Amino acid sequence: MNNCIRIMVLCLFLAANHGFAESVITTITSVELKTAIELKSAPLILDVRTEEEYQSGHIQDALNIPYDQLGDRLAELGIEKSDEVVVYCRSGRRAGIAQALLQAQGYTQVRDLVGHWLEWSAE
Repeated sequence: MNNCIRIMVLCLFLAANHGFAESVITTITSVELKTAIELKSAPLILDVRTEEEYQSGHIQDALNIPYDQLGDRLAELGIEKSDEVVVYCRSGRRAGIAQALLQAQGYTQVRDLVGHWLEWSAE
């Protein structure tokens, strides 16, 4: 079973057995995130695309951990589980998987970047 499927199965199991399904992912717009970056008050920004995608362009100061490696690399986040983290990918699918994993691991302030990289790079 590949890592992606393992992560999805784990998240579904936790959702069914631990009230995880009641968790809500909040969003942040690109304008809000750009403002936070400019004010040097941005949360951790997590880019869950591949290293190649990251190298071709990314949000300033974003940490790159591909979504299918995130479960093994959580310590690299370097934040408390109560700290805010913004997750993005190209269009949203991989970020959704990463967000579910983060919530399953107890991260409580997970935010979804509206429009993800497609919108960010178009602006």
